[in-house]
Amino acid sequence: MFKDAIERIPFPICGVALGTIALGNLLNGFIPGIRYVGAALAALMLALLVAKCVMVSDFFHENMENPISASVSGTFPMTIMQLMAVVVPWWGPVATVIWGAAVGAHMALIAFFTWRFVVHFQLDQVFATWFIAYVGLAVASVTAPAFGFIAFGEGVFWFALIALLVLVVLVTVSYLARRGRPEATLPLICIYAAPFNLCIVGAINSAPSASLPLLVALWGVACLMYVIAAVNAVLCLRRQFYPSFAAFTFPFVIAAMASQLLAGELALSGNAFAPMEVIAVIQTIIATALVVYVISRYVVFVATPTVVHAVEEEAWDEVSLTDVPEEENLIGYPRDVAEEAERELHEDDMAV
Repeated sequence: MFKDAIERIPFPICGVALGTIALGNLLNGFIPGIRYVGAALAALMLALLVAKCVMVSDFFHENMENPISASVSGTFPMTIMQLMAVVVPWWGPVATVIWGAAVGAHMALIAFFTWRFVVHFQLDQVFATWFIAYVGLAVASVTAPAFGFIAFGEGVFWFALIALLVLVVLVTVSYLARRGRPEATLPLICIYAAPFNLCIVGAINSAPSASLPLLVALWGVACLMYVIAAVNAVLCLRRQFYPSFAAFTFPFVIAAMASQLLAGELALSGNAFAPMEVIAVIQTIIATALVVYVISRYVVFVATPTVVHAVEEEAWDEVSLTDVPEEENLIGYPRDVAEEAERELHEDDMAV
């Protein structure tokens, strides 16, 4: 049973882990100590994903050949960076080394992703997940002060900001050029809410050279992206569940964190902006609700036997974002209708 459950772990669970630990950090000011709960849950999710990569041959390799999953993999080292920032008071140099390894892993992902998907560029392979591969490194600037590497964090912030300015144009052009995206990928549009806000948090933590007017300008654009993401989330939540619902977690959490921190910076500078403080509270409530909802759906998804029936080869496998490419005729059935699916397939065969 445990092995079967592990085999149903979807690759994007690392994105849920990132959103979970980020939510713990966001709520820690309201509920002291909850960051440790978020860190523990995030560590568990990463452990489950590692277990699947070990137990299921070629699972990791196949996902790294997919532009969506390859970029989503960046949430794994991003989560490790935040985990180490939580445990560094106890782990000391060990946490610092692991944090550095996570930063290095994300840089290696950038190099791999650039070679694999940018050098061999195809516009229809560009999704909002590309923000994760490049701008996601800004988590290093968010967590750098915990390890005393503020100067490094500042450099990472400027790299992430430049990458963001390029990618926001490229990704948007890709979506406008190809409207008919597979339904399973539609939740990924919510990732638009993350990069601008992540850069704001990274700048506040590690980049004193980033001016307050720049951060306010970034926040203005981030608010527009947040509205787009929120509308998309509402539309997607009316559809069936996909592992890509992971996109409803970190982007909304980091948006709330950015508004909260920037409101504090404005207050310290004598330019308090009350509406921003209200927006931060509303965003925090929304982020909390979404993370709890997605975690609960993931638990049900992993605990409930689910199959995918490939008409061409009659193969059963777990449902995941990368298992259902647009070009293939794959239909997902929960176990309680599997027998009916088999019966219909048998009837089709008899008709032929």
